[in-house]
Amino acid sequence: MKRILLGTALALFFVTPSLADWKPDGPIRLWIGYGAGGGTDVQGRTLAKEIEALRGWQVIPENKAGDDGTVMSAQLKDAAPDGQTLGFAITTTYDFAPMNSDNLSPEDFTYITTTAGSQMAVLARAESGWTSLEDLKAAAEGGEQIVWANWGTQVEAGAEIVARSLGINVNHLRTKGGRGALNALVSMDANVAWGGGVQKPLVEAGQLNILASAETGPVALAPEAPTLKDKGIDLTLGYQYIITAPAGLPDEIRDEIASVVKEILSDPNSETRQFIEKQYPPAPILTQGAELREQVLTGYMANEKMMKELQK
Repeated sequence: MKRILLGTALALFFVTPSLADWKPDGPIRLWIGYGAGGGTDVQGRTLAKEIEALRGWQVIPENKAGDDGTVMSAQLKDAAPDGQTLGFAITTTYDFAPMNSDNLSPEDFTYITTTAGSQMAVLARAESGWTSLEDLKAAAEGGEQIVWANWGTQVEAGAEIVARSLGINVNHLRTKGGRGALNALVSMDANVAWGGGVQKPLVEAGQLNILASAETGPVALAPEAPTLKDKGIDLTLGYQYIITAPAGLPDEIRDEIASVVKEILSDPNSETRQFIEKQYPPAPILTQGAELREQVLTGYMANEKMMKELQK
Protein backbone atom coordinates (compact mmCIF):
# COMPACT_ATOMS: atom_id res chain seq x y z
CA MET A 1 0.00 0.00 0.00
CA LYS A 2 2.80 2.42 0.93
CA ARG A 3 4.55 1.67 -2.37
CA ILE A 4 1.36 2.45 -4.32
CA LEU A 5 0.79 5.71 -2.46
CA LEU A 6 4.40 6.73 -2.92
CA GLY A 7 4.27 5.92 -6.64
CA THR A 8 1.08 8.00 -7.06
CA ALA A 9 2.62 10.94 -5.24
CA LEU A 10 5.76 10.83 -7.38
CA ALA A 11 3.67 10.60 -10.56
CA LEU A 12 1.66 13.66 -9.56
CA PHE A 13 4.86 15.50 -8.71
CA PHE A 14 6.54 14.84 -12.04
CA VAL A 15 3.64 14.97 -14.49
CA THR A 16 3.12 18.71 -14.85
CA PRO A 17 3.98 21.90 -12.99
CA SER A 18 1.09 23.56 -11.20
CA LEU A 19 -0.89 25.84 -13.45
CA ALA A 20 -1.15 28.13 -10.44
CA ASP A 21 2.51 28.93 -11.16
CA TRP A 22 1.80 29.43 -14.86
CA LYS A 23 3.97 31.65 -16.97
CA PRO A 24 4.22 31.80 -20.74
CA ASP A 25 6.80 29.72 -22.56
CA GLY A 26 7.53 32.61 -24.93
CA PRO A 27 6.17 35.96 -26.07
CA ILE A 28 2.48 36.69 -25.56
CA ARG A 29 0.82 38.09 -28.67
CA LEU A 30 -1.74 40.76 -27.77
CA TRP A 31 -3.93 41.28 -30.80
CA ILE A 32 -5.67 44.67 -30.69
CA GLY A 33 -8.94 44.67 -32.59
CA TYR A 34 -8.79 48.33 -33.64
CA GLY A 35 -6.39 50.62 -35.44
CA ALA A 36 -3.38 52.51 -34.15
CA GLY A 37 -3.84 55.69 -32.16
CA GLY A 38 -7.31 55.11 -30.73
CA GLY A 39 -8.28 54.49 -27.12
CA THR A 40 -8.20 50.70 -27.51
CA ASP A 41 -4.73 50.79 -29.04
CA VAL A 42 -3.21 53.18 -26.49
CA GLN A 43 -4.71 51.30 -23.56
CA GLY A 44 -3.63 47.89 -24.90
CA ARG A 45 -0.06 48.95 -25.60
CA THR A 46 0.32 50.67 -22.24
CA LEU A 47 -1.03 47.62 -20.43
CA ALA A 48 1.29 45.32 -22.38
CA LYS A 49 4.26 47.40 -21.29
CA GLU A 50 3.21 47.27 -17.65
CA ILE A 51 2.59 43.51 -17.69
CA GLU A 52 6.10 43.04 -19.01
CA ALA A 53 7.54 45.31 -16.32
CA LEU A 54 5.62 43.58 -13.53
CA ARG A 55 6.00 39.91 -14.52
CA GLY A 56 8.84 39.88 -17.00
CA TRP A 57 6.55 38.33 -19.62
CA GLN A 58 7.23 39.60 -23.13
CA VAL A 59 3.95 40.99 -24.51
CA ILE A 60 3.91 41.98 -28.17
CA PRO A 61 0.96 44.18 -29.24
CA GLU A 62 -0.23 43.92 -32.82
CA ASN A 63 -3.10 45.80 -34.47
CA LYS A 64 -5.61 43.65 -36.33
CA ALA A 65 -8.23 46.25 -37.13
CA GLY A 66 -11.43 45.80 -39.06
CA ASP A 67 -15.16 45.16 -38.89
CA ASP A 68 -15.71 46.06 -35.24
CA GLY A 69 -12.98 43.71 -34.02
CA THR A 70 -14.18 40.76 -36.11
CA VAL A 71 -10.97 40.61 -38.18
CA MET A 72 -9.04 40.04 -34.97
CA SER A 73 -11.53 37.71 -33.25
CA ALA A 74 -11.86 35.47 -36.34
CA GLN A 75 -8.14 34.78 -36.11
CA LEU A 76 -8.10 34.55 -32.33
CA LYS A 77 -10.68 31.76 -32.14
CA ASP A 78 -8.37 29.45 -34.11
CA ALA A 79 -5.27 30.12 -32.00
CA ALA A 80 -4.03 27.67 -29.37
CA PRO A 81 -5.74 28.19 -25.97
CA ASP A 82 -2.44 28.36 -24.12
CA GLY A 83 -2.45 31.95 -22.85
CA GLN A 84 0.09 33.12 -25.39
CA THR A 85 -2.38 34.63 -27.85
CA LEU A 86 -4.80 37.15 -26.41
CA GLY A 87 -7.28 39.62 -27.88
CA PHE A 88 -7.96 43.16 -26.73
CA ALA A 89 -11.13 44.80 -28.03
CA ILE A 90 -14.50 45.89 -26.67
CA THR A 91 -17.44 43.78 -25.54
CA THR A 92 -19.30 44.64 -28.77
CA THR A 93 -16.78 42.43 -30.59
CA TYR A 94 -18.26 39.45 -28.75
CA ASP A 95 -21.82 40.35 -27.79
CA PHE A 96 -22.85 41.91 -31.11
CA ALA A 97 -20.44 41.34 -34.00
CA PRO A 98 -20.93 37.52 -34.10
CA MET A 99 -24.55 38.10 -35.12
CA ASN A 100 -23.24 39.29 -38.49
CA SER A 101 -20.97 36.29 -39.01
CA ASP A 102 -21.70 32.65 -39.83
CA ASN A 103 -18.30 31.67 -38.46
CA LEU A 104 -18.27 33.31 -35.03
CA SER A 105 -20.11 32.69 -31.78
CA PRO A 106 -19.69 34.12 -28.26
CA GLU A 107 -18.86 30.54 -27.23
CA ASP A 108 -15.67 30.64 -29.33
CA PHE A 109 -13.80 32.62 -26.67
CA THR A 110 -12.60 32.64 -23.08
CA TYR A 111 -13.39 35.91 -21.34
CA ILE A 112 -10.54 36.95 -19.04
CA THR A 113 -11.10 40.46 -17.73
CA THR A 114 -12.45 43.89 -18.50
CA THR A 115 -10.30 46.96 -17.93
CA ALA A 116 -12.49 50.04 -18.42
CA GLY A 117 -15.91 51.20 -19.52
CA SER A 118 -17.13 53.56 -22.19
CA GLN A 119 -18.71 56.98 -21.86
CA MET A 120 -21.23 56.51 -24.67
CA ALA A 121 -23.10 59.68 -25.54
CA VAL A 122 -24.87 61.48 -28.37
CA LEU A 123 -22.70 64.39 -29.52
CA ALA A 124 -23.22 67.56 -31.54
CA ARG A 125 -21.01 70.53 -32.33
CA ALA A 126 -21.48 73.36 -29.85
CA GLU A 127 -21.84 75.84 -32.72
CA SER A 128 -25.04 74.06 -33.76
CA GLY A 129 -26.69 75.32 -30.61
CA TRP A 130 -28.10 71.85 -29.89
CA THR A 131 -27.96 70.87 -26.23
CA SER A 132 -30.66 68.19 -26.14
CA LEU A 133 -32.43 65.54 -28.20
CA GLU A 134 -35.33 67.96 -28.47
CA ASP A 135 -33.03 70.41 -30.28
CA LEU A 136 -31.98 67.65 -32.67
CA LYS A 137 -35.62 66.79 -33.34
CA ALA A 138 -36.55 70.45 -33.92
CA ALA A 139 -33.69 70.88 -36.39
CA ALA A 140 -34.77 67.83 -38.37
CA GLU A 141 -38.40 68.95 -38.40
CA GLY A 142 -37.22 72.37 -39.55
CA GLY A 143 -35.71 70.83 -42.68
CA GLU A 144 -32.08 70.34 -41.65
CA GLN A 145 -30.58 67.14 -43.01
CA ILE A 146 -29.30 64.99 -40.14
CA VAL A 147 -26.16 62.95 -40.79
CA TRP A 148 -25.21 60.63 -37.92
CA ALA A 149 -21.63 59.30 -37.76
CA ASN A 150 -21.36 55.67 -36.63
CA TRP A 151 -18.39 53.30 -36.51
CA GLY A 152 -20.21 49.98 -36.60
CA THR A 153 -23.45 48.12 -37.17
CA GLN A 154 -24.53 48.16 -33.53
CA VAL A 155 -24.21 51.91 -33.04
CA GLU A 156 -25.77 52.54 -36.45
CA ALA A 157 -28.74 50.45 -35.34
CA GLY A 158 -28.82 52.47 -32.13
CA ALA A 159 -28.86 55.73 -34.08
CA GLU A 160 -31.78 54.46 -36.14
CA ILE A 161 -33.68 53.51 -32.98
CA VAL A 162 -33.13 56.99 -31.53
CA ALA A 163 -34.23 58.61 -34.80
CA ARG A 164 -37.42 56.53 -34.98
CA SER A 165 -38.17 57.31 -31.34
CA LEU A 166 -37.85 61.01 -32.12
CA GLY A 167 -39.93 60.65 -35.28
CA ILE A 168 -37.17 61.95 -37.57
CA ASN A 169 -35.11 60.64 -40.48
CA VAL A 170 -31.32 60.42 -40.39
CA ASN A 171 -28.63 59.53 -42.90
CA HIS A 172 -25.97 57.21 -41.54
CA LEU A 173 -22.27 57.82 -42.16
CA ARG A 174 -19.98 54.84 -41.45
CA THR A 175 -16.55 55.76 -40.12
CA LYS A 176 -13.42 53.91 -39.04
CA GLY A 177 -13.58 53.70 -35.27
CA GLY A 178 -14.80 56.13 -32.66
CA ARG A 179 -12.14 58.67 -33.54
CA GLY A 180 -13.32 58.56 -37.15
CA ALA A 181 -16.85 59.41 -36.01
CA LEU A 182 -15.51 62.29 -33.98
CA ASN A 183 -13.44 63.55 -36.91
CA ALA A 184 -16.52 63.42 -39.16
CA LEU A 185 -18.44 65.52 -36.66
CA VAL A 186 -15.68 68.10 -36.23
CA SER A 187 -15.06 68.36 -39.99
CA MET A 188 -18.81 68.90 -40.55
CA ASP A 189 -19.27 65.72 -42.58
CA ALA A 190 -21.86 64.84 -39.92
CA ASN A 191 -23.84 66.93 -37.48
CA VAL A 192 -24.42 64.28 -34.82
CA ALA A 193 -22.28 61.33 -33.70
CA TRP A 194 -21.76 58.73 -31.03
CA GLY A 195 -18.77 59.14 -28.73
CA GLY A 196 -17.42 56.40 -26.48
CA GLY A 197 -14.81 58.43 -24.64
CA VAL A 198 -12.49 60.06 -27.17
CA GLN A 199 -14.72 63.15 -27.10
CA LYS A 200 -13.45 64.22 -23.67
CA PRO A 201 -10.93 66.93 -24.75
CA LEU A 202 -13.36 68.53 -27.20
CA VAL A 203 -16.23 68.51 -24.72
CA GLU A 204 -14.00 70.07 -22.07
CA ALA A 205 -12.86 72.68 -24.61
CA GLY A 206 -16.48 73.63 -25.31
CA GLN A 207 -16.41 72.47 -28.94
CA LEU A 208 -18.85 69.59 -28.52
CA ASN A 209 -22.08 69.20 -26.58
CA ILE A 210 -23.41 66.00 -25.05
CA LEU A 211 -27.11 65.67 -25.86
CA ALA A 212 -27.78 62.44 -23.97
CA SER A 213 -26.03 59.50 -22.33
CA ALA A 214 -26.27 56.04 -23.89
CA GLU A 215 -25.04 54.43 -20.66
CA THR A 216 -27.22 53.13 -17.83
CA GLY A 217 -26.56 56.41 -16.01
CA PRO A 218 -25.21 59.89 -16.78
CA VAL A 219 -21.74 60.21 -18.29
CA ALA A 220 -19.02 61.82 -16.19
CA LEU A 221 -18.56 64.79 -18.53
CA ALA A 222 -22.23 65.78 -18.40
CA PRO A 223 -23.83 64.53 -15.17
CA GLU A 224 -26.85 66.72 -15.84
CA ALA A 225 -27.55 65.24 -19.29
CA PRO A 226 -30.36 62.66 -19.36
CA THR A 227 -29.92 59.07 -20.42
CA LEU A 228 -31.74 57.76 -23.46
CA LYS A 229 -33.96 55.77 -21.10
CA ASP A 230 -34.79 58.99 -19.25
CA LYS A 231 -36.17 60.22 -22.59
CA GLY A 232 -38.28 57.11 -23.08
CA ILE A 233 -35.86 55.38 -25.48
CA ASP A 234 -35.17 51.82 -24.31
CA LEU A 235 -31.55 51.66 -25.42
CA THR A 236 -28.11 51.44 -23.83
CA LEU A 237 -24.97 51.16 -25.93
CA GLY A 238 -22.25 51.30 -23.29
CA TYR A 239 -19.40 48.84 -23.74
CA GLN A 240 -16.30 47.73 -21.89
CA TYR A 241 -12.73 47.03 -22.92
CA ILE A 242 -12.02 43.33 -22.66
CA ILE A 243 -9.16 40.83 -22.81
CA THR A 244 -10.01 37.44 -24.29
CA ALA A 245 -8.46 34.18 -25.43
CA PRO A 246 -9.61 31.26 -27.57
CA ALA A 247 -12.19 28.93 -26.02
CA GLY A 248 -10.65 26.16 -23.95
CA LEU A 249 -8.14 28.26 -22.03
CA PRO A 250 -7.68 26.55 -18.63
CA ASP A 251 -9.27 28.47 -15.76
CA GLU A 252 -5.95 28.62 -13.94
CA ILE A 253 -4.28 30.45 -16.84
CA ARG A 254 -7.31 32.71 -17.28
CA ASP A 255 -7.22 33.63 -13.60
CA GLU A 256 -3.47 34.22 -13.55
CA ILE A 257 -3.67 36.68 -16.46
CA ALA A 258 -6.68 38.36 -14.85
CA SER A 259 -4.84 38.72 -11.54
CA VAL A 260 -1.89 40.43 -13.24
CA VAL A 261 -4.22 42.95 -14.90
CA LYS A 262 -6.03 43.51 -11.60
CA GLU A 263 -2.76 44.15 -9.80
CA ILE A 264 -1.73 46.73 -12.39
CA LEU A 265 -5.06 48.54 -12.50
CA SER A 266 -5.32 48.60 -8.70
CA ASP A 267 -2.09 50.62 -8.51
CA PRO A 268 -2.78 54.40 -8.45
CA ASN A 269 0.63 54.93 -10.08
CA SER A 270 -0.11 52.64 -13.02
CA GLU A 271 0.16 54.43 -16.35
CA THR A 272 -2.71 52.33 -17.70
CA ARG A 273 -4.91 53.19 -14.73
CA GLN A 274 -4.13 56.89 -15.11
CA PHE A 275 -5.01 56.74 -18.81
CA ILE A 276 -8.32 55.06 -17.98
CA GLU A 277 -9.14 57.60 -15.26
CA LYS A 278 -8.52 60.40 -17.73
CA GLN A 279 -10.13 58.91 -20.83
CA TYR A 280 -12.82 56.66 -19.36
CA PRO A 281 -13.61 58.09 -15.92
CA PRO A 282 -13.97 57.61 -13.12
CA ALA A 283 -11.92 54.41 -12.70
CA PRO A 284 -11.05 50.98 -14.16
CA ILE A 285 -13.79 48.34 -14.33
CA LEU A 286 -12.67 44.83 -13.45
CA THR A 287 -15.14 42.04 -14.18
CA GLN A 288 -13.51 38.65 -14.55
CA GLY A 289 -13.94 34.94 -15.10
CA ALA A 290 -17.36 33.29 -14.98
CA GLU A 291 -19.10 36.57 -14.13
CA LEU A 292 -17.66 38.21 -17.23
CA ARG A 293 -18.69 35.29 -19.44
CA GLU A 294 -22.24 35.59 -18.17
CA GLN A 295 -22.19 39.34 -18.83
CA VAL A 296 -21.14 38.83 -22.46
CA LEU A 297 -23.76 36.14 -23.12
CA THR A 298 -26.49 38.29 -21.54
CA GLY A 299 -25.39 41.22 -23.71
CA TYR A 300 -25.57 39.02 -26.80
CA MET A 301 -29.18 38.11 -26.06
CA ALA A 302 -30.07 41.77 -25.45
CA ASN A 303 -28.54 42.76 -28.78
CA GLU A 304 -30.45 40.02 -30.59
CA LYS A 305 -33.64 41.45 -29.12
CA MET A 306 -32.66 44.99 -30.21
CA MET A 307 -32.06 43.93 -33.80
CA LYS A 308 -35.36 42.02 -33.97
CA GLU A 309 -37.19 45.12 -32.72
CA LEU A 310 -35.49 47.20 -35.40
CA GLN A 311 -36.69 44.85 -38.13
CA LYS A 312 -40.37 45.26 -37.21
